[in-house]
Amino acid sequence: MTKAPAAGDRLATLAAWLVGGGWPVAAALALLGVLPLLAALLPGAILLLPLLLVGNGAVVSLLALESEGGRGVRWLLWAVLLLAVPAVALGPALLVPVVFAWTPALIAGYTLRSTRSLPLALLLLTLLAVVVVLLAETVGLPGGDAQSRASVTQMLRGLDPQIAGEVLDVVWALASGLLALALLSTWMGGLLAGRSLQARLRRPGALAAEFRGLRCGRAYGLVAVVAVAVALGVGLGAGGLAVELAMVSVMPLLLQGLAVMHRLALRGGGWRRAPWVVYPLLVLATPQVAPPLALVGLMDNWLDFGNGSPPVGADPR
Repeated sequence: MTKAPAAGDRLATLAAWLVGGGWPVAAALALLGVLPLLAALLPGAILLLPLLLVGNGAVVSLLALESEGGRGVRWLLWAVLLLAVPAVALGPALLVPVVFAWTPALIAGYTLRSTRSLPLALLLLTLLAVVVVLLAETVGLPGGDAQSRASVTQMLRGLDPQIAGEVLDVVWALASGLLALALLSTWMGGLLAGRSLQARLRRPGALAAEFRGLRCGRAYGLVAVVAVAVALGVGLGAGGLAVELAMVSVMPLLLQGLAVMHRLALRGGGWRRAPWVVYPLLVLATPQVAPPLALVGLMDNWLDFGNGSPPVGADPR
């Protein structure tokens, strides 16, 4: 049975309400599923949409983690039915969040619940992102039309026309990988947020310990090294597929690099301020900061920057 939330902890109170289920929860889930579609129509969609997708993933992951006897899935199904009714009149686009946000969150949440391994759940999401890349490359993505290219060109209007054209060509070549990387980021963020909500109910602070102990393992590290090596050798040949797969494969190692940073910050001293420096830099200069962090995560699988501390898996009990 779920513990009563601590007094004054609003997030724990919200988590307890969601886990309790009921028609109000199903209705709230349906509304939450529609919000990303509405946000896509707003001017600030590029910032708001990922946050809403993470929110959807967090709620669904929480229900999967706390689902006993399939209760969480039952209310998710009712929410899908609530979305299906207007989808008949307005079109199947209303069910897009179910496919791109709820399904991965449900799979990862149940994986984490059954295996109690945060790394395994994150690697499973990475595998789903690889499937997205392969499907998108096979089916093809809309966006190569003149109108879409003109829209992106407008965003690059401050650059030299020749440079803007080269950037545009790279963006279209890697469109499938960029889509998969964006989805993977929201999936992982949603899973971590859902686990954080569960930890507030079960063991406050548990996720912090689990994240600091995150390790993908040497076998996956070798897989990522091979993927990056192939991408460096092939480049944008074969439609950029090798580069796209490498982009996706290093994402878990990036998280592991962040975990190393938090491990070191726990020691105190100058490392304590590291998160306050690294996270803003990661947002503002992602192409420059992400590769070194992923490299640190890769090396951690062999060098163990945590002074021999064993990997800590999730314990969603």
